Amino acid sequence: MTSVIASLRKITLAVIEASTTGQVENVLQEIAHTARGLINTRYAALGIPDGSGRFSHFLISGLTAEEFARIPHLPEGKGLLGAVMHSRRPLRLAEISEDPRSSGFPPNHPHMSAFLGVPVQIGEHLLGMLYLTDKLNGEQFTDDDQVLVETLATYAALAIGGIDLTTKQMRVTLLEERERIAMELHDSIIQTLYAVGMELQLLK
Repeated sequence: MTSVIASLRKITLAVIEASTTGQVENVLQEIAHTARGLINTRYAALGIPDGSGRFSHFLISGLTAEEFARIPHLPEGKGLLGAVMHSRRPLRLAEISEDPRSSGFPPNHPHMSAFLGVPVQIGEHLLGMLYLTDKLNGEQFTDDDQVLVETLATYAALAIGGIDLTTKQMRVTLLEERERIAMELHDSIIQTLYAVGMELQLLK
């Protein structure tokens, strides 16, 4: 329980930072790191859907920047990753390659065996998917592991949803400010034109 509380506290701090700096990816990356540390897996990832079956963001934990750069392209929402996205249900596998939905790995992608995928959602609104592979102790994912990841996913959904709401509120505020400035400019221009018109009338 202590590790779970510590993990959620990390996400909370990342959310607070994002709300002040606007660095949303920092929160997404922290969620991926937290998931990997919570279950002690070799790799973890957080995918954010773009609404068309692909990913708008895909944050990796467990690979260095150099290792990640050698992979030719980001995941495209196919195979097992897409299965979790489209079904919106947890998926737990002992061996990735034995599942017919597996589409294999691109060149330079690390080998992965065990798999646990969990949707990150609020109600029917899908916000992301958490993916974990290969526990460090070599054991398979358990029911307890899945419950922990689902708990983290619920908290992550609130974090992502909160950030999304804050971003939209900032955009609304910016649009309102632009509209206010535009109205002030409009009024100022009208007043200036009126004054010029009056001067022209006087000159005539």
